[in-house]
Amino acid sequence: MTQSKYIFKTITSVILIFTTLLFISCADDPEVNPDSLPSDDSNENTLGTFSSGIFVINEGNFLSNDGSISFIHSEDMIQNNIFSDNNSSLPLGDVVQSMYVNDTTAFILVNNSNKVEVVDVDEMKLLHTISDVSLPRYMVSEGDYGYISEWVSFSDRGRISILDLNTYEILDTINVGFGAEALVIRDNKLYVSNNFEKTLSIMDLTTREIIQTITVGTSPAAMIIDQNGDLWILCSGGYNADFTLANNGSLVRLDSNDEVIQEIALGMNVTGKMAANVDLSILYFYSGTTVYSYGIGDQSYDTFIENTSAIAFYGIGIAPDGDMYIGDSKGFQSIGSVYVYDQTGQEKEEFEGVGRGPNGFVFIPD
Repeated sequence: MTQSKYIFKTITSVILIFTTLLFISCADDPEVNPDSLPSDDSNENTLGTFSSGIFVINEGNFLSNDGSISFIHSEDMIQNNIFSDNNSSLPLGDVVQSMYVNDTTAFILVNNSNKVEVVDVDEMKLLHTISDVSLPRYMVSEGDYGYISEWVSFSDRGRISILDLNTYEILDTINVGFGAEALVIRDNKLYVSNNFEKTLSIMDLTTREIIQTITVGTSPAAMIIDQNGDLWILCSGGYNADFTLANNGSLVRLDSNDEVIQEIALGMNVTGKMAANVDLSILYFYSGTTVYSYGIGDQSYDTFIENTSAIAFYGIGIAPDGDMYIGDSKGFQSIGSVYVYDQTGQEKEEFEGVGRGPNGFVFIPD
């Protein structure tokens, strides 16, 4: 298959997925007001208390402008809509993709609103809005610079925007592959998973040039550096010509020389999100409401959690104490919930009533 035909097929598949998500998320609930999400009015006087706990990133319904951030305090109290509540009821935006914390500043990437909101972590007060981005996805930083992945569009190559962390100015943009997604920094190099392709772009942070493009699995997404310094890429898998699942998800391992040294076929499509235990020796990924574990020295993966009461796992994270947090989107037909599991996979508790579509977590330790 030629490169142009491959790109067309990949983009067509992505558009189909997006259209399906739009139908699912909006069909039964077309009018969603962000202020209608649950908010504990008793917390109005507890602003400035976000220095210890867990941020929950709530994506919101596509095209409904109801993305939000919740906060689980150390006392297990949930506070919803903390961005809006601390910024004169300003809506956060449409499709809150991720949140990145750099010291005392947080960057909230709002994908379909084409912006990044810069806030003070402790008080969630808005400091600046970065608006010259297109479909931003994730962010990392090194020194005085931040790096933001952007899809740009479904027909253009993705790019990396280089951000001055002191002025919040975009200094430069670097084109990468289609569907620029997850980001990892290793040995003064930025790794970018190109989700609409089968490639990984590597950028030298000094020269800001793409120095290598590596072929991996289909739809590469989340990446984690393990305890040995090897880089693992979770590839979600793709679709057949008739748009049925190809069941070709995989885990790909790159050594310190950027050589592919291992590829584990998963035999299924998976969600493109992954987490690791505290000592970075076990990887966790999921499909549906089942979480799988893979020890980095093992030959195969195991079933870790099966939740028959959940509807759709949508985000995953490991807290500093080793507990696993998983967001359940509830199919976007109602507000989401968060399940907490211990290191053996036993459920500890469920936080009901966070925002709509909880897709990720940021942990702020004591």
